[in-house]
Amino acid sequence: MTTRERHLAVGLLGTIGVLGLGFVAYEFVIGPYVEKGRQIRTRESELAAQEIEILDIQAQKRKYEAGRQQSLPADVGVSRTQYGNLLEGLFRRAELTPLNGLKIIQSEPDNKSVPMLAPKKPAYTKLTYDVTVKGDLYNLVEFLQHFYQQPLLHQVKKMNIQRPSDARSQRGRELDINLTIEALVLDNAQPRPTLLPVLREPALLSGAAAQTGYNMLAASSGRGSPVPPSDILAEASREYLAIAGKDFFFGLRPTPKERDKRDDDHSPFVTLTSIVQDHSIGEIKAVFRDKLDNHNYTITQTATGAITVVGEWELNGKWRSVAGYNKDKPGRDLFYGSDEGQNRRYWRVRRVTASEVILEKLDGIESLEKPKAPPLALVGGGAGVVVAVPEGKMYSVAVGQNLQTEAWDEPLPVSAATKFRLTKEAWKAIYAPAVATSAVSPEDRAGK
Repeated sequence: MTTRERHLAVGLLGTIGVLGLGFVAYEFVIGPYVEKGRQIRTRESELAAQEIEILDIQAQKRKYEAGRQQSLPADVGVSRTQYGNLLEGLFRRAELTPLNGLKIIQSEPDNKSVPMLAPKKPAYTKLTYDVTVKGDLYNLVEFLQHFYQQPLLHQVKKMNIQRPSDARSQRGRELDINLTIEALVLDNAQPRPTLLPVLREPALLSGAAAQTGYNMLAASSGRGSPVPPSDILAEASREYLAIAGKDFFFGLRPTPKERDKRDDDHSPFVTLTSIVQDHSIGEIKAVFRDKLDNHNYTITQTATGAITVVGEWELNGKWRSVAGYNKDKPGRDLFYGSDEGQNRRYWRVRRVTASEVILEKLDGIESLEKPKAPPLALVGGGAGVVVAVPEGKMYSVAVGQNLQTEAWDEPLPVSAATKFRLTKEAWKAIYAPAVATSAVSPEDRAGK
């Protein structure tokens, strides 16, 4: 064997040895180690997937529990009655009442056409309510906002809104509204006695009994839950009622300057309804009624001639002061409308007699300053009624008449105020001797 052949043999044996050693190392050391690493990674990925699945199940469980809380009570009879009351209250809150043709028809509970959890075990019972009503778009938007603030499993399934066919409703911007509303009673729903779920935190503070009573009152009155559900409405700062300002049924509302004066001015609807005199104390009261705002303006004239005017409106059987009027320090000026609507009107009451109220028409709020007394400040009507009598601004209003002072194209159902055109006529009416009688409008006599 030559030297070259010997070198080749040594190299070949060394190569075979290295390959054999590598094979042995891979089979018995590296291979098992790699396999163990792969198995560890597989187990880790399976564990991560299981953890994700557990988290998803927990999230679904919380979602289910929230849905179970928002489900109507398990007792279908209780749910039907209380949800019907809540629905009617929500419509009343949006000023949609039976006077607007509100009709709510309840269908029979349906648990046949729903998914089944098991044979003869429906996933939920469906309560359906068909609603018809007439109202402005503003009222509808307000109802929907209150509706979706309730923490209940319910939805407006169908909605049909259209302009009415009769011209009278179109002039008032009323819409024919038809809604189909569905509410769900889940299987395994809470057997609570109230429609609304009991909130844990308020219940801990006030007690479960107090929270239950509050929920019953909230449902029956239409106020609903004070805590709206999350992820239902958009951000809290959004003003949903602005939708009514973009009325796509009747078009945009005209600005105050574009409106007809008759639409702005409440004067044709502010009517003197009664004059009553108390002979025992020499006091006489007259009441004007604003039929548009449902406000009462009560004028009181004492035996000394002092005159006060108080504006009031009724809410839940309690009378509240109209903005601008002060019961503690009442003035002698009668005003109605608003500055924002550019329809504010001002009158100064000069005298109340047994048959009429004498007023001075003021030009604006700048006229509501304290009048200066003329030299004959203590003649006839007393210190409370003695002021200068401007020419052409004095009016006499009898029971049944309103404060309209301009002629309209269409006649109104009641006559307008009679204008004193001469100063001497106004003086005579203001300072004439009082007659002890009383006057009441035909509507008040009829109990309307």
